[in-house]
Amino acid sequence: MSQSVRKIAVFIIILVILFSIGSIYVSNKIETLRDKAYTELSHEIKNELELLISEKAEAVLLVALTLSHDRSIQKSLEKKRYQNIHLDDLSALLQTYTSLKNVWFQVIDKNGISFYRSWTSKKGDDLSLIRMDVSKMLALHKIMSTISVGRYDLAFKSIVPITDKYGTFLGMVEVIAKFNSIVRKLNQKEYKTVIVVDKHYKQQLLSHSKSNVFIDDYYIVNPQGNEEIVSLLKEYSVDTLLKEKREYILDTKHHYFITIMKKNGIDGEPMAYFFVFKPIELLDMQSVEKEKQNLILNLILLFLAFVVFIYVMYVTNYKKFIEKQNEKLNIAVEEKTQKLQEQSQKLAYLAHHDVLTNLPNKNLLIDRMRQAIKHAKREGTSVAILFLDLDRFKEINDMYGHDIGDELLKQIAKRLTSYIREEDTLARIGGDEFVLILPSTSQVNVVVVIEKIFDAMAEPFVVNNIDIYATFSIGVTLCPQDGETPEILLRNADTAMYKAKDNGKNSYQFYDEEMTALIKKRIELDNDIRLGLQREEFEVYYQPKIDANNNKLVGLEALVRWNHPLKGLVYPNDFIPFCEEVGLIVQLDSYVLKHAFMQMQIWQNQGIDYGELSINISTKKLESEDFRHELYTLLEHYPVDPTTVELEILESQIMKNPERSIGILNSIRSMGISVAIDDFGTGYSSLSYLKKLPVTKLKIDRSFVVDVLENEDDAAIIRTIIVLGKNLGLDIIAEGVETKDHVDFLVDAGCNKIQGYYYSKPLSIKECEAFIQKYSKG
Repeated sequence: MSQSVRKIAVFIIILVILFSIGSIYVSNKIETLRDKAYTELSHEIKNELELLISEKAEAVLLVALTLSHDRSIQKSLEKKRYQNIHLDDLSALLQTYTSLKNVWFQVIDKNGISFYRSWTSKKGDDLSLIRMDVSKMLALHKIMSTISVGRYDLAFKSIVPITDKYGTFLGMVEVIAKFNSIVRKLNQKEYKTVIVVDKHYKQQLLSHSKSNVFIDDYYIVNPQGNEEIVSLLKEYSVDTLLKEKREYILDTKHHYFITIMKKNGIDGEPMAYFFVFKPIELLDMQSVEKEKQNLILNLILLFLAFVVFIYVMYVTNYKKFIEKQNEKLNIAVEEKTQKLQEQSQKLAYLAHHDVLTNLPNKNLLIDRMRQAIKHAKREGTSVAILFLDLDRFKEINDMYGHDIGDELLKQIAKRLTSYIREEDTLARIGGDEFVLILPSTSQVNVVVVIEKIFDAMAEPFVVNNIDIYATFSIGVTLCPQDGETPEILLRNADTAMYKAKDNGKNSYQFYDEEMTALIKKRIELDNDIRLGLQREEFEVYYQPKIDANNNKLVGLEALVRWNHPLKGLVYPNDFIPFCEEVGLIVQLDSYVLKHAFMQMQIWQNQGIDYGELSINISTKKLESEDFRHELYTLLEHYPVDPTTVELEILESQIMKNPERSIGILNSIRSMGISVAIDDFGTGYSSLSYLKKLPVTKLKIDRSFVVDVLENEDDAAIIRTIIVLGKNLGLDIIAEGVETKDHVDFLVDAGCNKIQGYYYSKPLSIKECEAFIQKYSKG
């Protein structure tokens, strides 16, 4: 074998070895990245499942806590008249208004004897002999909340002790609920969930189980609707899946990603397993694929570089020549790599941008529109699409030539870009056609932007010392009103643009002509409100709050009215929602705060005892950076007693970001100012957050009060709110009270502080002073 042949053979062997090593490295690296991504997804699913379970457990515990304060149950335990307990109506109420669709109740006396079950007529058996949780409750008298395997199935369970007013233990109430709502919520996110009970409970469930489906001695809680997953569990073997040590299982045969979460019972031993399946094709693995492409590209570049290096090494016998060639080769590779990168970047840029104006082209525009639409759906906002077409552009080209026309387009693009926000997108999609995307906007803001565009186009463009005036006809569509895809929105905007041209050019038109008229009215309203704030046309009225036990004044609520010079007295419903939408609510809140503090100082200087003055605060005002400083400034400028000031905040506003709300409200409470949750019961407050919030009062919403005498559901909700508030040490007040019967019901339920037309409508300052004198606290 000749020396050259040997060199070639060695060269090939080295290449094969290096390529194999590189391939193994890339494969291992990609596998590691996939494992990390799958593990993170498994943690995310388990966290989401844990959160759903916690929320469900909280809801069951809240029902049990409420029942533990039910006087009828307490009296039944004290007098041993067990036949007086009926909770079927409560089950129906919970099924109608909450996620607790399957709820059962059991009442057990202080000796562990069950004397009421909502699901059967059986009673009188001693549960302390057969149930560990009941025997523990008899010994400890403490709240228990856990999952449990009963005689028939797996369920949530909360047991709460019942005591009389002296703290004497009377017995306990038990609330049981199924897992159905959790599985349903996971199914909505394209997860298929099967709940499995540990094999240790087989004998307990064998003869009475609801589904009667067992796999490897494990009981299947919810096989209905999950037949495919149940078949897979049989094929896998449940024991085999549970022995898996990784955070997840990847079934490439059936294309499923599987996560298993274990839940222990009250004894700390495994009781149930949640098997969560998700189709592999629905998993987001873009980051892994991108990293894979980068690794393969780098491997190829390294391989090519090494091929060149080895080739030079074996071809020449001269060391100096080899060194020079290596140096040249390294420089060449770097330059080539840089050129390739530059060329790749240039091609990518050209693929998404207009060559003439450097604006995004139609490809990039469609992508940006999809992103804006997706964000709008997630955040509940609107996206505006403006289709801009130059008027008489053909005449300009015919008169001055295409070079002048192209330069005009460049100047127009540059001028328009300076007038839009950073998050907006201006694109050129045709000869004289531009499209502007305005994400997270409103109809009023769209018109403001259009007026800016018209102002920008009013000045002439100087091209080769020629003054050229250009105008736009603009069509506008809004997402989701006018469409939810880029194609539909562009088509409708184009249609609206032609309507604008028909109206005489240099104008705009919304796709919906009625909306165009509506927006003009909204702009007039916006201007009227701003002028009204400047001219102090707004007045603060005051509605009294009365203690129904003694008919004495306990406080007032500040309510704004608008004395419009042409329209007369305008009520809040006609302007506050608009102010919230366009951002004027922050200025309006400041206006009301200032005038309320001014009036409090006047009354305090005059010795008028108004009790406690409540002022409504919007979410935007509460979360504004200068709100707390504004309160400090008002207290310094109008030195009123801060303990007579109360801020009312809507329940739904607080619960949007409870952790942030806790911090803000703590700083307000540190000033001595009270905080009330307004319209309580109309939103959703997590019990765990409600007890942490530094609030002093719950305000029962008028919607529950209006029909309380005819609607048993409203009556039950009001009683629950009162019990809940008192257990948390909070003051309670009801609004919207209009009749004597309303007052009598609320006082009997435990709420004696009343606000509503029964005592008084909102009053002007003079009317309010007369009312205070009549109902003075004395």
